[in-house]
Amino acid sequence: MIFWAERLGRSCFVFCVLTLVVCASADQHIHAENPQIWNGAQVFSKSCLPCHGANSPAALDLTDPIALRRRATTAAQVVRDGLMPPWLPSESGAPLKDSRKLSATDRAALLEWLDQSAQGKVPSAVVTPRPSQECEIAFRVADGWQVGGDPGMTLRSFAIKQDPTMNPDAPKFFNAIEFVADAPGVVHSISFLWDELGFAARLDASDPAPGYDAVGDIGLQVSGSSGGVSRLSTLWQLPKGYAMKIPIDAVLVAEIHAEGRGKVESTAGNVRFLTPEFPCKLVHAIAISPSRPATIASACEAVSISIRAGSRVQSIDVFAKDAKGQLQCVLNIPKWNERLSEPWMFDPPLALEAGTELIVQSTVNADAQKTPLDAHAAAMSQPMIVVLVADKDADLIREK
Repeated sequence: MIFWAERLGRSCFVFCVLTLVVCASADQHIHAENPQIWNGAQVFSKSCLPCHGANSPAALDLTDPIALRRRATTAAQVVRDGLMPPWLPSESGAPLKDSRKLSATDRAALLEWLDQSAQGKVPSAVVTPRPSQECEIAFRVADGWQVGGDPGMTLRSFAIKQDPTMNPDAPKFFNAIEFVADAPGVVHSISFLWDELGFAARLDASDPAPGYDAVGDIGLQVSGSSGGVSRLSTLWQLPKGYAMKIPIDAVLVAEIHAEGRGKVESTAGNVRFLTPEFPCKLVHAIAISPSRPATIASACEAVSISIRAGSRVQSIDVFAKDAKGQLQCVLNIPKWNERLSEPWMFDPPLALEAGTELIVQSTVNADAQKTPLDAHAAAMSQPMIVVLVADKDADLIREK
């Protein structure tokens, strides 16, 4: 069983600062060397290298100029087809933070650069510094679980007990989750929830292998009700002024989805829950599915939305139906891909009136309709949506 690590102090990010300085120097050299390709190279740096840099989640390093030129034609084609950069939601829904969609201008600049076989040196990736917040809790997850070369998706859940030496009566809050994988890219997503009944811990204890072979939320809160991370978004952070509370004496459950990449690799990594700035509003989860809509009891602000669904699902739509019957599209994913699933953050938070009904509509693909369903496939054919909301008139938490 994995235990909570002791509280950590503030982190120092000197390395990130030095990296940015070095990157800026290298990019200035590229600009001076060939200013005509500067715009396309910068789009590549900002939109491609975060996933295709050294030790990156996509497992395809394009920082080597020779490797990039060899793949430039293919890279240009997937950009033209809209497959890259990966971003599932369409523009039909509410505005989302950190969209990887390219503007027409940026797409044209990137394609011009790629069509010219990526002239010049490859620019350094644009680095986003990690937040310098205090760490409320930190722990290792999935130690001992490895996946092999099979490219099929698999999942396993882990029950993580609190450290008994910590003060159980001290309130704990967080507004960000950071995941640093031992092997970036193997883990596709991790969703978190709290088990206050001890059910997950019993499942974990009864399974001789690390963790247990089941979804994390059997008989519990919905997985993702306490946030999550993905290989594309390894830092999940609520907007400033919002936070979640850690239940006293609860067991944290981490549901991990992973995929083999042709060799045996570890799914383990380090997780940190980061302390929010005060004052802040508390966020709670509303779970919905195509067969289970939900009605908003009081006016609130939706700050995050996440989805768990299998490969049988083809499209997903989430709507908000107000008391007058007017429909608003909250999220539209015309072509679902579980390998590109991630938690999305509304920007700005989405205002929902009391009496608003949240509705999910989904379809399954043609191939899935011909395939017999086992219990797991049937469950994953119904997308489960978790919307994190803060009550509009809720009291602010001013200090720990």
